[in-house]
Amino acid sequence: MPPASTISPSITARIIHSALVFGVLLFYGIAWYVGSRTSLPVSAVPDRRVLYLGLFLFGAVLFGAAVYTAGRLTPPSSGASEDEWWRANLARAIGVWTLVETPTVLGTVAYLLTHDFRTLIATLTGLFLFMNYRPGRLAEA
Repeated sequence: MPPASTISPSITARIIHSALVFGVLLFYGIAWYVGSRTSLPVSAVPDRRVLYLGLFLFGAVLFGAAVYTAGRLTPPSSGASEDEWWRANLARAIGVWTLVETPTVLGTVAYLLTHDFRTLIATLTGLFLFMNYRPGRLAEA
């Protein structure tokens, strides 16, 4: 019987990234389902400037930190394989994805609590950044 081979780091990165995106989409689907059963018209929603400002500032700081951290990832060297690059940068990439996921989920939580679609701006921005920082794109930087 051959020894069990380890999963390549590039496959591990793709699995982690896919799980994070799927989790955000699943949570959004649940929030939308619950919100559609109990939603209020936007005109009936009280003005929550502190919530919007706090979510915007928190999201901007974490999204900015994700952009900064992703920009600091070392590009692959000419002779290195993709697996070698992921072995060296997987922890940093997970950090970038965590910085993107936090305000994305918080935007969905705010929507679940307030039923106000304006809070989903953070969720949509996070999903856009998840597409931008997908494993294939990070490894080609």
